[in-house]
Amino acid sequence: MKRGPLLSWDIYSEYFYKFLKSLRKKQEVERLHKFQSKFNWDFQIEETLFKNEYKAIVVTDKNQKIIWVNDGFKDMTGYSLSFVKDKSPKLLQGEKTSKEALQNIKEHLAKESICETSMVNYRKDGSEYMCEIKIFPITNSKQQVEHYLALENESHLN
Repeated sequence: MKRGPLLSWDIYSEYFYKFLKSLRKKQEVERLHKFQSKFNWDFQIEETLFKNEYKAIVVTDKNQKIIWVNDGFKDMTGYSLSFVKDKSPKLLQGEKTSKEALQNIKEHLAKESICETSMVNYRKDGSEYMCEIKIFPITNSKQQVEHYLALENESHLN
């Protein structure tokens, strides 16, 4: 079998993918800056997003009602911002969601500290996925927690 030459698209596609990813991240940073201005957040947005790998971003208020999700959240879960806005992230939980992971989150939120955990979540179509979550409390200018930012990745179920 004869193979043709390596096409420039093969090389360029990797660059293009990275470029699109950086554009998406830039848009997410800009959107979070708008929240930062609106709510007087004392939070390092760029540092947090660029130091952590994530696909989905979820921003909730202090009562854990969703105020914003990125496009990666829809890609990962099937739920749009318009559907999840003002709902709790609990809508992703189900029968196999770890009670220990939920307790871990509850304890960290009570201590206003960063929380990292993994648990089974459920997509809109009902399928399961392992969700790696890192939750950051976001304080206002008076150092009171007003919001939470969750960075999420999907990993393979064991």
